[in-house]
Parts: sequence; C-alpha cells; structure tokens
Amino acid sequence: MIGEGPSRGDGPKSAPAGQGEVWMTIDQLAAASEMTVRNIRAHQSRGLLPPPRIDGRTGYYGRHHLNRLKQIRQMQDEGLNLAAIAKVLIDGRLTAVAAGPFREEVGETADAEDLIRRLGLSEEDPVILRAMMDGFIAIDGDKVRVDSPRLLAAAEELVGMGVPLAAQLDAVEVVQEASARVAEAFLQLADEHLVARLAIDTQVDLERLTPAVEQLRSVAATVLEALFNQAMSAAIRDYFDADPDVASDVADSDGVDQAASAT
Repeated sequence: MIGEGPSRGDGPKSAPAGQGEVWMTIDQLAAASEMTVRNIRAHQSRGLLPPPRIDGRTGYYGRHHLNRLKQIRQMQDEGLNLAAIAKVLIDGRLTAVAAGPFREEVGETADAEDLIRRLGLSEEDPVILRAMMDGFIAIDGDKVRVDSPRLLAAAEELVGMGVPLAAQLDAVEVVQEASARVAEAFLQLADEHLVARLAIDTQVDLERLTPAVEQLRSVAATVLEALFNQAMSAAIRDYFDADPDVASDVADSDGVDQAASAT
C-alpha cells in the first residue's frame, strides 16, 4: 500500500526518481518526528500535512514534512488544538493565495516641478507637505513618487475642473476612512465564511480559493459603487431640497442651454 515502507530501523532513502533531497517513508518520518504513523495520517486527513511524493507504490516525505510536524507539535505544546492549528496554517497559506488579486497599483515617479504644476500648486505651498503626510506622494531622491497613478489622474482632472488639491485632500481623508471600514466588513465576511470553513474542511484545495478571493474583491467593488451611487443621488436631492433657489437656477441654466442648442 502507498505509505508502507521499510521498518523504522531502515535509514532514509536518498530520494526517489533521482531527486537530491533525502526522502523518508511514513515509518521513518514517524521515527524522526517522534510521532505515531496514526497521528501523521490524521494530520494528513485534516490537510495539515502536504501529501507525500509518490514513487511506485510508496509515499515519500521530505524535510518540509518533518518541519511541518515539528511546527504542529510546537503549537500543540503551546495549547492550541488541531482546529486552531489548522486555522493558523491555513491563514498563512490563504494570505499567499490571496495576495495576487489584491495587489496594489504600481507606483510611478515624476519630476517634482512638473507634478507641482500639474496639481496647480507652488513650490512653497503647504499642501505639498499635507499630501506627503496623507501618503498621496512621497519624496524619492530628486523625484516625487506617486503610489496611486489613478488617484493622481483623478486629482489632475478635478484641478482642471477648478477644485483645489487642498479641498480634494479633505474629501480623500473621509473616503479613506470609509474605505477602511468597507474593507474590514468584507474581510470579516471572508474570515467567517471562507477561512472558517477551510479550518473545518481542510481538504479544500487552497488554489481553488484564488478565484473566490478575486470574486470577493469584484463583488465588494460592485457593492461599494452601487451604494455610493445611491448615497450620491440622495445627497444631491437633499442638497437641492434644502435650497430650492439653487435647483431653480440650475433648471433655468439648463433651459437656456437647451434653447441655445435648438438654435
């Protein structure tokens, strides 16, 4: 049967299929880890231990398997049960699996004078320091680094519309706080309904979780956009309801524009 190998008295083999690492049968792994074969199989069934390398009809275990068993033993000695150990191990693998879909933008560098001009600022403008403190820009030698080119493009567009950067930063700080709360809410969903399920059913292939994580990001963005549109519409209605004169002026302006277009 797979996993049945030489007795514990036999030493580790010099790797199946010509590999350079020293490999062990499950009995040899049990001896090296001071753990029973039964416990090793139990850890495998829980997904705590990666599957062995199969050569013929025998399963072989390497140094990484032994290190994992030592890690499990250490966490058990610290008082963690197997369910908690599974969550610790899975959280680490989940982070690696999930990192791709949530990669941040690739930053860019810009000439300081050019960037100041593009943002409608002067060299001594205190808004520059504030933009640095807010993480919008950073000094990188004689250049300025922008971590989010998309935010820079939006800032330039708003400056072109007549909105100064200082006022934009006021709004950005509010949005940053709200976005952090949104991220925490969806992270809690993932923790309670994705990671928690994996801690129980560790046979789930973590590689299959990547599409789910990407889908979570997409769904979160969709929900955020939909709710923002609703909130923006409501805010605009409230603004005009609170000041009917403004609504009247806008309506008159639209009427003039339409008449001009008709002619």
